[in-house]
Amino acid sequence: MAVTRNPNLGPSQMRARRRRLFFIRFSIVLFFLLVIIIALAILSGHEKVKVETINISGNATTTSNEVLAIARQDMAGRYFYLFSKSNSLIFPRFQIKKDILMNIKTIKDVDISWTGWKEISITLFERKAHSVWCGNDMETINSVCFLVDKEGYIYSLAPVFSGSMFIKNYGPLAPNQLNNISHITPIGSYFLPKNIYTQIYNLIDILDQNNLKIVSVSFDGFDYKFTLEAGPKIIFNEKNDFNSSFQNLFTAIETKNLDLVKDASLINYIDLRFDNKIVIGKKEK
Repeated sequence: MAVTRNPNLGPSQMRARRRRLFFIRFSIVLFFLLVIIIALAILSGHEKVKVETINISGNATTTSNEVLAIARQDMAGRYFYLFSKSNSLIFPRFQIKKDILMNIKTIKDVDISWTGWKEISITLFERKAHSVWCGNDMETINSVCFLVDKEGYIYSLAPVFSGSMFIKNYGPLAPNQLNNISHITPIGSYFLPKNIYTQIYNLIDILDQNNLKIVSVSFDGFDYKFTLEAGPKIIFNEKNDFNSSFQNLFTAIETKNLDLVKDASLINYIDLRFDNKIVIGKKEK
């Protein structure tokens, strides 16, 4: 719409006329935008575009109903009170993933994808038991243990029979984590920081390859202790590099200076907390 200059109008009248034309144009554009938005909002909740089917896969211990309940709750309602969250194209994928991970600790990761018109797929990646955590102190009789994954993450109450299937961990939980088992569940915490837990169990794997089976790991805040199935304990800490400390032990075993199979009944503990030195505590006869 071109503005034709009227020679009978002064400068102030021309400015007023331009402002009126601007507001008219703006109002028309805004009106049509609102109409489009309202129309899209109405269409977003139409039955033909709503998610009807949610396929759950990858779950062995997690029930599909648990996951469906979270997904359905997150897809209820509307974005900004306008657009339906159950729409196949704009459903809250990342919110669903976040809530599943937050509420179901047995799940390590989630993949959510659009698999067809009105159909989505939720693939679960569950945590796998690697060991069990059985409390702060191994001297305290405690029948309650919790499953721990390969990163040291505590994610579920362990079945009673699982105690003999996995290595038992004892000790306070990682810093800044809740560790009062009598009041608050340790689920969602770490037994040890990820890197420490990984190093500890790498050592256990090496010991196992040397026919030295570890049945428990304990940590008192300062020292670590491995309890061998044959009885002796191996004591070490973070003052010295783990690998260096155990290299002395492996060297002693390889050179036949130490036989933890044949002489296990005579040894109370093996202390690796000293530089380049192994201290062996013998049992009293």
